[in-house]
Amino acid sequence: MRIGVIMYQTSLTKGQELVAQRMVKEFRRLGHDAFLITSIYQDSKPVISAEEVKRRGGYVHVYDRDLGIPVIRVSSDDTTWPPRRISFVDFVGVLTSIVDDLKLNVIITHSTLWNGPEEVVKFVAWRKRMAAGGAPRTPLIFCHMSHFQDASDERYAIAERSYREAWNNVILPQILAEADLILVTTPYEAASMKKLGARDDSLFLFPGGINDEDIATMGDVEQFRAKFKLPKSANLVSCLGTVEERKNELELLDVAKILVNRHDVRFVIAGKCEGVYADHVRMVASTIPNVSVLGEVTDEDKAALIRTSMANITLSRSESLGISQLEFMSAGVPVITSGVGGQAWIVRDGSNGIIVDGPDDAAGAARAVERLADHPRVRARMGKAASRAASVYSMTRLVYNLSKRLEAEIKKRNDDMPALKGMPEDERIIEAWVHKGQNVAATSKRLIVRSVVGGNNEVTSVPYDEISNIVPYSEVHWAVLGIGAAATMALVAQRIAGLGLLSRLAPPVSNALASFGLAGLTGTLMTVLPFIPVALGALIFGLAINRGFVVQYGTSRRLFLPGKFIKALRLADKLTPNDLFAGEDSGATVAQAASAS
Repeated sequence: MRIGVIMYQTSLTKGQELVAQRMVKEFRRLGHDAFLITSIYQDSKPVISAEEVKRRGGYVHVYDRDLGIPVIRVSSDDTTWPPRRISFVDFVGVLTSIVDDLKLNVIITHSTLWNGPEEVVKFVAWRKRMAAGGAPRTPLIFCHMSHFQDASDERYAIAERSYREAWNNVILPQILAEADLILVTTPYEAASMKKLGARDDSLFLFPGGINDEDIATMGDVEQFRAKFKLPKSANLVSCLGTVEERKNELELLDVAKILVNRHDVRFVIAGKCEGVYADHVRMVASTIPNVSVLGEVTDEDKAALIRTSMANITLSRSESLGISQLEFMSAGVPVITSGVGGQAWIVRDGSNGIIVDGPDDAAGAARAVERLADHPRVRARMGKAASRAASVYSMTRLVYNLSKRLEAEIKKRNDDMPALKGMPEDERIIEAWVHKGQNVAATSKRLIVRSVVGGNNEVTSVPYDEISNIVPYSEVHWAVLGIGAAATMALVAQRIAGLGLLSRLAPPVSNALASFGLAGLTGTLMTVLPFIPVALGALIFGLAINRGFVVQYGTSRRLFLPGKFIKALRLADKLTPNDLFAGEDSGATVAQAASAS
């Protein structure tokens, strides 16, 4: 498969961005060609100039050594609304080029409240409607992963909450209607997607995904503690993730204050610290002796922190799933959590962790920390249960299962498109046209012509290198003109012979014209009446002329294409070294060409 994973930016710490990046890496490990399609931003800072991307046609394809994956950065801009989002520029046009250039057959979009999924929906719907009209298109499977969170009034002010509600109720249902697969992190999210219109058969459980192998092997624990001046004997209670209001680190500091006299326990906050809230967290933490704020850490340091921690604590006010919690659990570290969102699904209270009474329960969180610190056996039992529970969330396992489902979807789509069966990997459709029951697709190697007239579904393949000539022809229907001329001659002959056939028509014609006040035109009409058949025949003859081209290919084969397909023929001419178009040949007709073949 050739897969494009679309996310609004890259990141070294943020959950949704990490899921998209890890997804690309795992697809590539399985042997698929996968690419991350994203903006010019990493952690909200540009890593390549917008001018450079625009100069290169709207996207730049690079291998990002820090992320370890190929990245396609597209024209984009930081938005003023909604907050914390980035907008792609002219993305339908850019995506058309990317899909054609890289021959993608799977697109996976991530997140909500930004225009990437919106533009992909338009792109996918456009392709579907062209295919429905008969234009052949290589199969393109569209998947969406929302990382969905309700627009909570506890977390968002009225302006942002209302915007999120509007997006979730207006845009998201359109995405769910067009997507082939909806990746959901929890059954709770699946229920929310169903309420918004998702089909049962489109839902696919994909709970984030963790790199458990990296956690087990990266980073030296002793060097990590020395680097950040953490006491060797202290039990670390760690919070990992971006410092922001949603993560509720200020409540964690209240827990630390309660346990300030427990010298065997130290609270660690690791993650990106930027903005007013993060600055306030740093300021308050500096006054509490049993708290260390590390800021953003490397992958090696993160792995060491996870392995050397006694417990993970998160008192988030909203959480779709919680990737960092799964990472701690995979290393056998129990989790103390507020239990919001997907946390209540992955953490079993008293089994693999402890769920307190909501994000403001500092006292309950402090009791949970003491319980784990004072009872090593309880901590070990919960740690083993946590490791078992997290094993099913391995990114390797999740992506493997997803790839099998995607391969089945592609096979099904291929089976539904007979014109594309057997198309080689190195061939791609460039453009397609439809006219009066005939479909023509121009690929990189040939013309594919499908006729559905009269119930037939005949497909003709015309390789460019076999085309010897393209000759203008006109298909005419002489019989229509002949019948009209014969009728006129008969009417004129009977008038000359004085048979009186037309005179019998005069009274009814006069009465008919009199009802419109035109009785005086009876004589004129009767005079020209014999010539009406030939005039009608000439009119029908002119309208029925079918002008087009005969494509001569192979040794002696010929194929007629109406003039409406001139663009396909011009494209075929461009893709061959020879001048295919011959001069006018008014003496030949398509009927003659057909009989010759």
